Amino acid sequence: MEINDFLVPDIGYLIYRKCTPTWEIAETEISFYDITYITEGRGIYIINGVQYEVKRGDLLCIPSGSIRKAHCIVDDLMNLYSANFKLYEMNGQIAADLPLPLLTHIGIKSDLVGLFRELSNAWGRKETGYLIKTRGLLLVIIHRLFELILLKKDPTSIDYRVKKAISYISENYASNVSVKEIANLVGLNTVYFGALFKSETGMLVNQYLAQTRINHAQDMLQNGECNVSEAAERCGYRDLSHFRKQFKMIKGYSPSQCLRIQPE
Repeated sequence: MEINDFLVPDIGYLIYRKCTPTWEIAETEISFYDITYITEGRGIYIINGVQYEVKRGDLLCIPSGSIRKAHCIVDDLMNLYSANFKLYEMNGQIAADLPLPLLTHIGIKSDLVGLFRELSNAWGRKETGYLIKTRGLLLVIIHRLFELILLKKDPTSIDYRVKKAISYISENYASNVSVKEIANLVGLNTVYFGALFKSETGMLVNQYLAQTRINHAQDMLQNGECNVSEAAERCGYRDLSHFRKQFKMIKGYSPSQCLRIQPE
């Protein structure tokens, strides 16, 4: 699944709503995206003539151009977060549809609830700079939904020892890091740690370390910060030939193709 990294939301309406027995949305065609996260209760949404009963932990992503109406189920009133927004590309063009299903049950994710709460509070306070903050928060929410729904990943559930190892690699990738060193850091034997890391990330520790190093080297080269030899050294490679081979294997092209300013 390809993720569009160039989305810019233009928010029109945000709310945390505790529905009353008489709450409803009149039938209308919407000119925006509606992302609604049900945190309590149940309700009925009718989208383009199709009825959906939504419940706690459900996420609605209603596309622009849909005909929408909704009402409560009186004996189980809903609490929900709702964001209405338009999406643009960074060049100002209207973005293609969000690649999210209309209705998904994702459950109650405490981090996602926290993001929606912060988004709703920032929108309600409207302090200086709130538009930047709310756009940023909404993008983080959209990314989180991509992870949960499209990529089938939930970083919040990763074993705390693997999280610690990932942080260590991120901060020490340029040094002579070994699997044994990281395993000792998190208090596990090397074999068990390697298996745990693979099960949680889908990658061997050395693969993850190599990818981290090569990603940083790519940034350095593309920004014209250094030449190939310097990038290799700064990213923990003492053997330039090995660096070139790993770079080509991971990126599919040679490090010299990243250069903008510096000669190889």
